[in-house]
Amino acid sequence: MELPDIDNIMKTYQTELLSDLKVDELSLKDKAMLVPALKHKWVARTMTWKGQIKRLNDAKKKAMKEFADKHSVALSKSLMEQAALSDPRIGQIHDTIDQIELLIEYLEKIEKLTGTLTWDCKNLIDLQRLETT
Repeated sequence: MELPDIDNIMKTYQTELLSDLKVDELSLKDKAMLVPALKHKWVARTMTWKGQIKRLNDAKKKAMKEFADKHSVALSKSLMEQAALSDPRIGQIHDTIDQIELLIEYLEKIEKLTGTLTWDCKNLIDLQRLETT
């Protein structure tokens, strides 16, 4: 299983978010009309990564079972898991899951941020109207 480079993905998302949230007076109405598409984009990315977490958890369970079968010593579940994390493949999957969970937390915050974007645009449009009257 090819494991993603989460650091580069996070940097790409940060750059993209800056672009998505940038608003100027001339593009304000256009940006307001794009808000639903922006919300969808970030929700879709969150769900994609949640699917990736599920696949990684399944791969980790499979690797843990293989590890337990290979090492026939009877250990408690928690001790077996600790021992299994010393296996490079399982440790890498575990670390990747941790990184993706952090990325998902970031994406969920972006979803909340884009959720308020409608009101931000409305307030800016109202402010523009007040300034021109």
